[in-house]
Amino acid sequence: MVKPKDTPQNNGIGWQPGVGHNRGDISPEELAAELAELKAAEASTEASQNTKPLLIDYLYEVRFFPGGDLNRGELQAFDLMHAQRQLHLVLGVTHLPVDTKIIEKNVIDEELRQWNAARNRRLLKALTAHHHWLQGDSDGVRADFSNEDLSGVDLSGRNLSHVSMANATLSGANFRSAKLVGADLTGSDLSSANLSKCDLTSASMAEANLIGADLTAANLKGTDLWRANLARCTISPENLHRALGCTEA
Repeated sequence: MVKPKDTPQNNGIGWQPGVGHNRGDISPEELAAELAELKAAEASTEASQNTKPLLIDYLYEVRFFPGGDLNRGELQAFDLMHAQRQLHLVLGVTHLPVDTKIIEKNVIDEELRQWNAARNRRLLKALTAHHHWLQGDSDGVRADFSNEDLSGVDLSGRNLSHVSMANATLSGANFRSAKLVGADLTGSDLSSANLSKCDLTSASMAEANLIGADLTAANLKGTDLWRANLARCTISPENLHRALGCTEA
């Protein structure tokens, strides 16, 4: 910036280059007015940006024909109509199937939270009665979770001896250090479940899905593993041989 020539108005006294302005001889009043106008414009821009609709997370389900695979996914849109237009582009179709579902993700999350809370309350009540049953109390009732969906449930360290979970969905469940003596897990889905340090003495796991399950240091004495799927599960060879009743040649 070039320093202006001395004039009777400033004579170079106290002059310094203007910050954020390309004129050094602008009057304080004019500069203040320009700054005020700039601030007002910035405030107006921020206000207009704040009024823009926020993107909403949606989940969709599409089945192109009866009996076909269900396609699921997520997308972001300003509203439901915008989500439908977005889904047309995602799927590359001009018409969506009649049974297409598009639901706000936060609605699904809230429903899932409430469902899990209700399930956990019911579990706690049933396990309390089961504990009394194990103690021989007259008000005790053996817990029966056969055919139920208990995926991802945390039952670590609990005494689940003689509980029935036949054909239950227990994928991703945490049973670490739980006592499952004599438990009925026949045909259950225990894929990716944590069964480390579990006491599975005399438990039935016949035809159970144990793909990816963790059986580290589990007690499998007398455990029925007939036709159980042990693919990719974590278990020591010695423990597996003992559980399967293998003998050295």
